[in-house]
Amino acid sequence: MTSQKAARVAVVGAGGIGAAAHLPAVQSLGDEAQLVAIVDLDADRRAEAGNRFGCTDLYSGIGEMLAAQRPDVVALATPPHLHEAMAIEVMRAGAWAYCEKPLTGSLASADRIIAAERETGRWCVGVSQFRYAGGSQQAYAALRDRRWGRPLIGVAHTNWYRGPEYWNIPWRGKFRTEFGGATTTQAYHAIDLLVWLMGGDWATVSGVADTLARPIEVEDASAAVVRFQSGAIASLLSTVLSSRQETHLQVTTERATLGLDTLYLPQQDEWSVRQLDDEGVTRIIEDWPEPEPPLQVNAHRAQLRGILAAWREGRRPDVTAVDARSTLELLTALYKSSATERSIARGEIVQGDPFYDALDAAGPDRKRAIVHD
Repeated sequence: MTSQKAARVAVVGAGGIGAAAHLPAVQSLGDEAQLVAIVDLDADRRAEAGNRFGCTDLYSGIGEMLAAQRPDVVALATPPHLHEAMAIEVMRAGAWAYCEKPLTGSLASADRIIAAERETGRWCVGVSQFRYAGGSQQAYAALRDRRWGRPLIGVAHTNWYRGPEYWNIPWRGKFRTEFGGATTTQAYHAIDLLVWLMGGDWATVSGVADTLARPIEVEDASAAVVRFQSGAIASLLSTVLSSRQETHLQVTTERATLGLDTLYLPQQDEWSVRQLDDEGVTRIIEDWPEPEPPLQVNAHRAQLRGILAAWREGRRPDVTAVDARSTLELLTALYKSSATERSIARGEIVQGDPFYDALDAAGPDRKRAIVHD
């Protein structure tokens, strides 16, 4: 393979995030990617996407598309309950999968995807758009290189609002099809970003998740404390009930505090680093982050570009199923901690544990009824 070869890319799911992020990302990559197919069950949505993105090869089913087009990379922008089967089918057809979050609904399912990676020699990459948004890679590099010392305290607070009408789409809000609520669906990217910035070596989780107000099965709020192998600690708060919408992320190190205040996608100018000077005055560091070229579309584009580079070079991409499993295990531990009212250690959820087979195994059995005036 040469660095000039364009990957044949297909997108499965032409509504929602597929039309808003994945299809524009493929289209924007020019000579690096060729959009060869769009798959969607809805004929009108399929036709609209084909017209908008200049694709004439439209399919209602993924199997037919894989056989006809033999793509190199397939972006899966489908509801979560479809991810596992589609990702494995894609890899067995000889392509790499680029799969929306959550990767899947259980550690057992994630392990089946990892097994399929080994079986096929192909990769399933989880969407981690916050890692590829403005400033995030610079933040990771600075923390990895200990520019301001060791990370000590982390914060990832996702305060969003979703009214009851948001769950009118049939697959949303249900354990069978969405697996989890505010923690997994809305706060996933902030949690994933924080744990990555902190070094990824999380050790225990203590938390609570509950459905406080919305007419849904899954949780609409959660809070947790995470302890890392390094000794660092972190606070997680995830909700869809907040009228003050914001995503706040913070890493306090030995010599500085790095902060991000955003909503749905970090931008470079939303990051800051503050330090105390010799007089005890808090000052913003002016030489960080360094200027970055603006993304042409969004962070999906940046991650996809990295995937295509790895594909051309024949090397392992970032954020494969093993990496996505780590975040999924942390979320599962939070749900199990809520159900058992104790701290959950990394690695303790194994085959035979109900939480190995379901992200929030105890959620469907919550006793407290939700009262609506």
